Amino acid sequence: MRQIYVDHFATTAVDERVIAVMLPLFREEFGNPASDGHAYGQRARATVELTRGVIREAVGAPDGAGVIFTSGATESNNLIIRGLGEFDGYARRHIVVSTVEHKSVLEPVRWLASHGYRVTPVHVDSNGVVDPAAVKRAIQPDTLLISVMAVNNETGTIQPVREIGEVAKSCGVAFHCDASQAIGKIPIHMQQFGIDYLSISAHKVYGPKGTGALCLATSQSDAHLAPQELGGGQEAGLRSGTLNVPGIAGLARAIQLMEEEAPHENARIRALRDRLIAGLEAHVPDVSVNGSLEYAIPGALNISIGGIRSTALLARIQDIAVSGAAACGGQSAKSHVLLAMGLGRDRVRSALRFGIGRFNTIEDIDTIIERIASEVAWIRTQPVFAPPQLEQ
Repeated sequence: MRQIYVDHFATTAVDERVIAVMLPLFREEFGNPASDGHAYGQRARATVELTRGVIREAVGAPDGAGVIFTSGATESNNLIIRGLGEFDGYARRHIVVSTVEHKSVLEPVRWLASHGYRVTPVHVDSNGVVDPAAVKRAIQPDTLLISVMAVNNETGTIQPVREIGEVAKSCGVAFHCDASQAIGKIPIHMQQFGIDYLSISAHKVYGPKGTGALCLATSQSDAHLAPQELGGGQEAGLRSGTLNVPGIAGLARAIQLMEEEAPHENARIRALRDRLIAGLEAHVPDVSVNGSLEYAIPGALNISIGGIRSTALLARIQDIAVSGAAACGGQSAKSHVLLAMGLGRDRVRSALRFGIGRFNTIEDIDTIIERIASEVAWIRTQPVFAPPQLEQ
């Protein structure tokens, strides 16, 4: 049976053009950038520094701004949140964070709360959108950091990052943005949007797993972060460990391809998304969109099907890779994002998250519609789903 992958929020296949850039760095140019006393190490270091420039330009960071290479957005988020919180010299002890952030933001914030920080959560509306005015109201005299993601990983909701950045700057507060689901899909520009710290991850943009970056608005030497990895002092002492040169080069190439292909690819993917929701609404009774397609990136679709547990449906469509929750929480976890949007627990339990991507086709979409319609119809015939009879 042909398998179809529509879980691109969880991860993506590595593009062949990205692999082509990485392969020589595994086999011929395999030097360690820290061993720069010989040509192998010098060439590896040159590759890393060239890549920093590519990423700096892609995210609109200032010339000379730091790009700290990490294992992905989870590590980047931990580095900025715990790194700021643990750095000696900060008198500010308050954090502002949206309620729909990725767990790799929420958990470090909870850790800071357990170590004396005060945290103000900013709630979202029924579409999952953060109100910049609510962010401003949450700021206190000793607020150290605001953290709001650019694009939500469950609903695809685009946040008003530019407006939040303006609030942060007007109040003199640092602004961190997890942009792992945004790069190459919507414009991101650190200087124009007032972003001080930006987290990105390669495997969300058809690059390799295990590679990401924390982009800074300052130089690495001026970052004032407590490192979370100790050892050899790489990355100006902020992230020790031998740099993953093939992964770093792959990250840069993946971002370049996303930006080059965005005009055509976003339109194509949006058309597939619209075809999917139209087909599901036409063939599956009681389908509801969670959030608003108006505020979402092109490939995002989060729906609930009335009376159908997503776990039951997923068990019957193993040939279609779609998820019922964020990958970090597992399929049995209830979505904190949908709950934060005010959706009832039954609707949350029936949620399906589609992430349409680069390698999907019209044939994929039509097959998904047919399969889901068929399986939902079958599930609804089962006695356990029959409506209860009222007592006489």
